[in-house]
Amino acid sequence: MRQHASQSQSEPQYHHHRPPARHRPTSPTPNVAASAGGEEDRSGAPSVVGQPGMPAPAVRPKGPKLKFTPEDDALLVALKETKDLTWKQIADFFPGRSSGTLQVRYCTKLKAKTTVWTDEMVSRLRNAMHEYEADRWRIISAKVGNGFSAAACREKAMEVGEEGEDNNTQVARNVRQRLDSAQG
Repeated sequence: MRQHASQSQSEPQYHHHRPPARHRPTSPTPNVAASAGGEEDRSGAPSVVGQPGMPAPAVRPKGPKLKFTPEDDALLVALKETKDLTWKQIADFFPGRSSGTLQVRYCTKLKAKTTVWTDEMVSRLRNAMHEYEADRWRIISAKVGNGFSAAACREKAMEVGEEGEDNNTQVARNVRQRLDSAQG
């Protein structure tokens, strides 16, 4: 019993492996910035807020639902595309928002708006939509069974007035028509 008590006061014992490595910093980390929630590890590039040539930070959003304003979006795009900052540096310009939130906003809502469609990309889109249509009717024919081909199922659906178009197919047709009119 005494041996067990003395062991618990020293290093813990591990039966079949080494103890986990313990990291004890020798000096305080210089890249630590105070945030609204306390101390936060800010390893990486230093903050550039307030430096010459940098825009003013966004206003902290109010309320439980933090909606992005058009000004927020413009600042986010400018910081990422013209200043080429890291997401952590960009987050310094948006009090109350994490770098992850800003990255998701940029990649899902803003970056797509600036995408330039090349002729090759349009061609790839057309091919993908064509393959989707072919696969769609192949799947339908397999579900109908009894040896009906994809073409037979598509023709019968049109004949009975049930083209079988879902919203995605209608959208794809509209996109295809717009692409064709833009190319012609």
